[in-house]
Amino acid sequence: MSEPAHVRAGLLRESFPGERRVALTPDDICRLSSRFTFLFEPGCGQFAGHTDDDYRRAGACAATPADVVECDLVVSVRRPDRSIPSSSVSLFLGNAAGSASASPDQSLELDLARLEGYADAAAMDAATTQATVLGHAAVLEGIRLMRIGHSMLTLEGSFVRPIRLAAIGVNTVSLQAIATARKLGALTHVFGLNESDRAKVERLGAKFSAIDTAIFATGPKREQARRQLGRQLAPMQMIVTNLRESGSAAPMLIDEETLGSLPAGSVIIDLAAAHGGNCAFTRVDQTVTAHAVSIVGSTLLASNEAAEASRLFSDCVWRLLEHLVEPGEHLQLDRRDPVLDRLTGRFHEENPGVS
Repeated sequence: MSEPAHVRAGLLRESFPGERRVALTPDDICRLSSRFTFLFEPGCGQFAGHTDDDYRRAGACAATPADVVECDLVVSVRRPDRSIPSSSVSLFLGNAAGSASASPDQSLELDLARLEGYADAAAMDAATTQATVLGHAAVLEGIRLMRIGHSMLTLEGSFVRPIRLAAIGVNTVSLQAIATARKLGALTHVFGLNESDRAKVERLGAKFSAIDTAIFATGPKREQARRQLGRQLAPMQMIVTNLRESGSAAPMLIDEETLGSLPAGSVIIDLAAAHGGNCAFTRVDQTVTAHAVSIVGSTLLASNEAAEASRLFSDCVWRLLEHLVEPGEHLQLDRRDPVLDRLTGRFHEENPGVS
C-alpha cells in the first residue's frame, strides 16, 4: 500500500489580466501524486493547453478558489492577488525584492525569483527558464511590430536586408534574444557593463561593446555616458533592453534625443518596465509610440508562449516540491535548508547585494 499524501496543494488560476501561464501541468501533478493531494481552480490551464479533465485524470480535484487557498501550499505563477490564510504557504515567481511575510496574519511567501542564478538549485530556477522564454518572445514581438518578414528571407532577384538588433545588458534574457535574432538573420550587437562578458557574447556571433558604468551615476558623467550609448544605438532598428542593478530602479538609458536618432519604425522592447524602464517613454504593460518608434513595456511576453513557458515553469516547481516534501511526510520548512533560506528572502536580508 502506498504512503498517504499528507500535503494538500492548491493550484490557482492566474488572475492578472493577460497572464496565460499555469504553474503546474497535469504531467507534473501526476508525478507528485504520491506526496500531495491537489486541488485546482477550474480553467487554470486552459490558455496553456490543459483542460480541467487533464487535471482530473492526473489525480487533481476541481475546487472553488476559497478551498484552493486553504491548502497547505498554494502555487501560482504570479503573486496571488487574493488573501492567503496565515496557515498556508504561497509559492510563486515574484521579483525577489522584499522579505518574506513575517506578520502572524499573513502567509509565508516563497518567491522563486530568489533562486535565480543559485547553482545548487539550478533545476528549480524558474526565473532563468522564464527569462529564456522571454528573450525569445521579445524578439518575435519586435519582428511583429516592425511588420517585416524574417530578415533571413531571400527572394529570386531580391533580398530582405537584415535588421540591426541591439541588446542592452548581458543576462539570460539578452543572450536568448541574441540567439533568436541570429537565427532570423539579424545583425546583432550587445552592450554590457563588464568586459568579462565579451567572450560569451561573441560566441553567439554578436558584437560586444562596453557601457560606461557612469551610466548608473549622477551628474555630467552620467549624461556623457548616456550620449555615448545613444550614438552607438542610433543605427539600431530593434533594441531589447533589460538593465538594472539588483534592488534598484532601472536607469534611464534611452532619452528623447536618442529616440529621435533611431530609424523610423524601430522597436524598443523594454524588459525593465516593471522597475521603471530603461527608456524615458516606457509605460508598464503598454505599447506607446514616440518619434515614430514603438516602445513595448509589456510584462506578459512570456505568456505569448504559454504552453512552453508553463512546461518549463512546472518542471522547476515539481523539482522544488520534491525537495520540500519526502514521501509520506509533511511539508518540510527547515530554515537550515539553504534553498528554503533563499526562497523566504532571509539569505538576501543577511547578504544584501549578493545573488
